[in-house]
Amino acid sequence: MPILEMAILFLTLGLLVLLVIFIFVLVGSRRERRYDIGGGIRVSTDTGSWTKGLEKPDQRILKDWDVKLLSKLSYSGENTIDDIIAYLQESTPTIGERLSRLEAKGFIMKTRSGSIIITEKGRKYVESLREKLWYRRKEKELLEKK
Repeated sequence: MPILEMAILFLTLGLLVLLVIFIFVLVGSRRERRYDIGGGIRVSTDTGSWTKGLEKPDQRILKDWDVKLLSKLSYSGENTIDDIIAYLQESTPTIGERLSRLEAKGFIMKTRSGSIIITEKGRKYVESLREKLWYRRKEKELLEKK
């Protein structure tokens, strides 16, 4: 009898372990990631799985106005803060926050004269955006022809 009871006990423990593993796999598969143009910068968050909040802080999305500013800087090369304020038509504190955020991420750099230039990292980011948009336009054209 004790062998039969031990076999039943091990069988129940094995089933419980399998159930726990199944639950973790099910919850972990609910995690959704969607990447948009921007070289792999995270666009969406997860769907409520147990791993929520484990993303790295530098993987946050760049806003449209950040991309617009980077694009302008890539075309013009060097701009003063007054030029940027006139271009974006926003308040000075808002633009200051955006500039400091982009500088912290390494996309722009302030020169000694006080002007703003785009870094190599920022230039590559803008180029990757343009390339991905070009491929999407071509894909859309091909799909519309069919």
